Amino acid sequence: MYDNYNYPPGADTPDAPWNEPIIPEKDFEIDVEFVMRKSVTVTTNNYVPSYPDEEGYVEPADTSDTNWEDAYDNSGHYTIPELLDELKGFIENEIPRVAANSGRGRALQRMLESCQNWECYDKTFELSE
Repeated sequence: MYDNYNYPPGADTPDAPWNEPIIPEKDFEIDVEFVMRKSVTVTTNNYVPSYPDEEGYVEPADTSDTNWEDAYDNSGHYTIPELLDELKGFIENEIPRVAANSGRGRALQRMLESCQNWECYDKTFELSE
C-alpha cells in the first residue's frame, strides 16, 4: 500500500493530513450588510418651543414634526456614502504618487475597490433618548 518512510505503523494512510488534496482558492460573490449607528448633534429651528407653566415646569420642545434627515444634512455632517466618495477621491489622488506594485500601491488599490459599489438602501434619523 504505502511506503512508510520511517512513519510509525498505521500513520501513513489515505486519511493522513499530508495526503489530503489541496483545494484551490475560488472567487464567490457574496452580499455584505453593515448596520452602523452614531449619535451626533444637529442644529435646527424646526421644532415647537416650550415655555414654563405657572409652576415653572418646562416641557421638552416638541420635535414630533421635525425632519431629522434635513437637520442632519443642513448641519454639515457626512453620510457614510459621502465619506466613501471623499475617501475614494483622496485615494485616486494618491495612487499616481506611489508605485503600483509597492505595498502602499496595492493597499491603496484595495481601498479604492472597497469604496466602490456600496448601496445605501435604508437610513433612519431619530431623536436620541
